[in-house]
Amino acid sequence: MPPKPSMKYKKLSFIVQNLFVRYPRNMGETIRETSNICLNCRNWISSSIASYCQICGECIKSKTNSFLDNSSLGKNNWWIWIVFTVIFIVVWQVIGSLPLVGFCRLLKTGTVAGYSCSLDELVITGASKAPNFLLMHITFVIGAASFYFFLKILHNKNLLKVLTERIRFDYKRSLFALSIFFLFAIIPLTATLLTNSSELKLRGDITDLLLITLIALIFVPIQASLEEAFFRGYLLQGFSLLFKSRVLILIITSSIFACLHLMNPEPWSYGVGTYLISVFLVGMFMGLITLIDGGIELAAGIHIANNLWVHLIVGLEDSVIPSSSLFITTNQNLDMVPTIISSMSQYALLTVVFAFRYKWFSKLKKYPTL
Repeated sequence: MPPKPSMKYKKLSFIVQNLFVRYPRNMGETIRETSNICLNCRNWISSSIASYCQICGECIKSKTNSFLDNSSLGKNNWWIWIVFTVIFIVVWQVIGSLPLVGFCRLLKTGTVAGYSCSLDELVITGASKAPNFLLMHITFVIGAASFYFFLKILHNKNLLKVLTERIRFDYKRSLFALSIFFLFAIIPLTATLLTNSSELKLRGDITDLLLITLIALIFVPIQASLEEAFFRGYLLQGFSLLFKSRVLILIITSSIFACLHLMNPEPWSYGVGTYLISVFLVGMFMGLITLIDGGIELAAGIHIANNLWVHLIVGLEDSVIPSSSLFITTNQNLDMVPTIISSMSQYALLTVVFAFRYKWFSKLKKYPTL
């Protein structure tokens, strides 16, 4: 029989095998913080969706939902959540709007190069909507920077763990969701145009549209992703520390999402009740697919696609961020029942598509508590 390896040999073998393994800074961190490494046997997990270590059988992911489990990482004192939320909103909405306010103050003496601005409404008007469109989106860039900075400073959280349960952000998921949304939106638009409906009016300002398109392709993903990171990432995980019911945290975060949209001009132009219900349903749908899929990638893709569609294809007369969309809707009244039925049907169809694409049914069968 071959001689048994000595303890010294075992230690040397362990060191060599784990030489290139990235150990967590704090061994007290949960295994979810380094979900690509088994903290029991130090084996490198080959799959980012593996539930158990192939070597020792240690559970790598929670059987409930590791995306929500990520909320336990970092500092989670109750006052930190409140301080972060207040500081983030102030920096995002107040400090973030300073470039727009400053530009409006430059124009307060009169019209400059054909542009003027009202300090009451903070909307720059002139030959092109591009300056106003750009400055309003700078707000979200400042907000995104503050979100990342204060998340690290106050919570000591990894941004990735707030966004997804995967070991890296899955951009392919976002692109797939964006593509599917545009496909579903183009079909009814084509039907409306073929019926010669008077609901849509062609703007025809192609030059300004092209300029805004360039700006939108850069800044709209930042804007939409920031909102998803806050509502479907930060707040979902935060309320999961208080409540065990996923239905309840979906209702709470969706209600906050809907109420904050009351600051926009759209609800006061198209009906507060219908608008609030529509935004609430959007929030519920986004939150649902985030919980099932384990990340905000799909929700971010849909949010980006929706905002690009409104800014570039079919816009509203009274919009919080005016743009030069190709078409503008002339329908000023939104009927509640048809709007709800249409929204629910679209969300159900999208859910089915995502479920088959990412095998949600097998995931729910394996983890019925999701």
